[in-house]
Amino acid sequence: MGAFSWVLIVLAVIIGGYIIDYQKNKLKWQDKSSKTSDDLDEVRTLVHQLKKRIENLEAIAASEPEGFRSKSSDPLDRIKIDEDEEIKKENEQKVSNLAKEKGD
Repeated sequence: MGAFSWVLIVLAVIIGGYIIDYQKNKLKWQDKSSKTSDDLDEVRTLVHQLKKRIENLEAIAASEPEGFRSKSSDPLDRIKIDEDEEIKKENEQKVSNLAKEKGD
């Protein structure tokens, strides 16, 4: 009976070690899952805030404020082009001077 009791003690130690390791791992998993749930709550809050901001922007765009309206349908009409002959001749002269310098 003496040898059987030693076997039982060894088995109890091995099983006890496994139980302790399991409990430690269980605590680690709980800690990770709580961090994950906190992150998930933070992301949910951020998504709700972004949805509200998008709704506000859609409302602004749908109301067509005066600043967004264009007097003409072509956006290129709003660009002013200065067709001064004097500026055109100055630029041609600069280009020809640069070409002469490169040619020498």
